[in-house]
Amino acid sequence: MTDLSPTPAVPRILTRDGASSIAYHALPGKNPGIVFLHGYRSDMYGTKAQALAEFCRQQGRSFLAYDAYGHGQSEGDLALGSIGRWTHDAVEVITALTDGPQILVGSSLGGWIGLLAALQLGRKVTAFVGIAAAPDFTEDLILAQATAEEKMHLREKGYLTLREGEEDWHIPRLLLEEARNHLLLRDTINLDCPVRLLHGQKDDSVPWQTALTLADCLRSDDVRIHLVKDGDHRLSRDQDLALLLDVLRPLL
Repeated sequence: MTDLSPTPAVPRILTRDGASSIAYHALPGKNPGIVFLHGYRSDMYGTKAQALAEFCRQQGRSFLAYDAYGHGQSEGDLALGSIGRWTHDAVEVITALTDGPQILVGSSLGGWIGLLAALQLGRKVTAFVGIAAAPDFTEDLILAQATAEEKMHLREKGYLTLREGEEDWHIPRLLLEEARNHLLLRDTINLDCPVRLLHGQKDDSVPWQTALTLADCLRSDDVRIHLVKDGDHRLSRDQDLALLLDVLRPLL
């Protein structure tokens, strides 16, 4: 498998005037290339990124993965991260580091950011693949389910506490409030490229019904949903990765 680990594969750094630097890995190759956008509190070294990198290496196809602001080896304070900032960075990084058409593959939060970026990048994006894509999760999955006590805590302390596995995640008020400027599932999503949505039906973070809602909102008629009955949120098992690659091949 292609080594994207921090050592020995030290990431490259995209420096930007007046903005935080972005750590990334890129493979040269033919187009369309593949760009991977990771999830919240994740990074570019995950199993899905590794599998996609190896797939592209074998095909001689270009590949890009990067750490979003406040994640991994990129600069920034996660508490200051927002949907708008991450989307702006995605568009800037993809524009600066790729040539020609690209397929965006977004996991969880990366699915939301990838959709927003695709809307701005236009014809440069030839297809979009969402893995447990989580558009609007701040509004529909966090704030909508927060108790009165949790909302009071948010007002007083400036964050909500979300239990994820064995960890407590603090979700800042900035992220929750700024995200309202970027909600997608309230109207038509004006994408016309092919879209493929993979979602596990045992996902306990983002309900699989989100994929159905997203498909209904997309303007494109070329939308297919792949539900994995025993799949979880990560969809990182060997069989899940095989499905991802099977879905990608026809798009290339």
